[in-house]
Amino acid sequence: MASIKRQLMVFILGMLITLGFVVILTPPSEYGGGPYTITTAGSTTVFTLSQEWATRFQFDYPAFVVNPSTGGSGLGQSQVAQQLIDIGATSSFPDNDYVLANPAVKVIPVSADALGIVANPDVNGSTLNLDCDMAVAIFQRNISTWEELESTFGVAIAQSGSINVYVRSDASGTTATFARWLETSDETANPHANYTWALGHSETLSWAPEISSVDGNPGVAAGVLNDAQGIGYVGLAFMSGLISADLYNPSIDEYIKPSLGNALKALPSVLSDPGANLMNSDLEGSYPIARLLYYLVHEGNVAWYALVYLNWVLTRGQTFISDVGYVPINGTSAIIYSLNLVSLLEPTDS
Repeated sequence: MASIKRQLMVFILGMLITLGFVVILTPPSEYGGGPYTITTAGSTTVFTLSQEWATRFQFDYPAFVVNPSTGGSGLGQSQVAQQLIDIGATSSFPDNDYVLANPAVKVIPVSADALGIVANPDVNGSTLNLDCDMAVAIFQRNISTWEELESTFGVAIAQSGSINVYVRSDASGTTATFARWLETSDETANPHANYTWALGHSETLSWAPEISSVDGNPGVAAGVLNDAQGIGYVGLAFMSGLISADLYNPSIDEYIKPSLGNALKALPSVLSDPGANLMNSDLEGSYPIARLLYYLVHEGNVAWYALVYLNWVLTRGQTFISDVGYVPINGTSAIIYSLNLVSLLEPTDS
């Protein structure tokens, strides 16, 4: 019964969305009239998107309520594994230990994003070009002043004095993704200086004591915006009002701007692994720190109404992603992967 019910819901959704209609799903009579509450928690990056989707989804489906909350990617991964929530949110693919320990948790790409380095406008006016060696030197505190950055790498910087670095204090997929990119510094042959990242790529890192650790992407963005000597890392949706650095992609020997289109250029034509590395892609024009954003579900805790929401996210929901500064994946290899994965999920609440 659950399988038949699920197949009918997916078929109706897919058919009507394809035809351009907005469908108001009538819940099965055995479940009454709702409301049907879908709980999500996790990544602060994905939280912004989940909030937008919650509003849009309830407009289409008044009997459904999505309650998104934040707390960081680590929390989302943990709570969905414990079956405490319907859907977890993470901005980085879970590490191998988590995947091995939680084979029942399915990782579903729902959007793409670009992660970048932002600085206060006083740092260098309207432009800032950085390669990975320069980023390692800044965030690992191999250098600590803007004058050192100039002299070490042969660049011109308008600001002087201390480099005030802002990073994430919470367990963050953004941190893990950024650190993985910093680990690629050996791919950058900087003619002036070369550095090796030594802090690993966990969701929480042991930063130098003088670095400012704050909560969430909004905290990093606010810290940099309010500090004339500030620099930090955030997702694409949090760069407004700041100078976003053009980052060097060694695979194509170009500095690339962080943008929706340039992030999408890093996706391969066929995606067989949702954790595939998109960094420093050799595809033309690709931004070097592109990533997928994910929802997580536990196959032992899949409510039928959560499946309705997931199918909506992967179809009609894609049309709202650009509104909050992220990258829709409709028409890409990532959406094909996700739709196939969701089609295999069975509701557990029959």
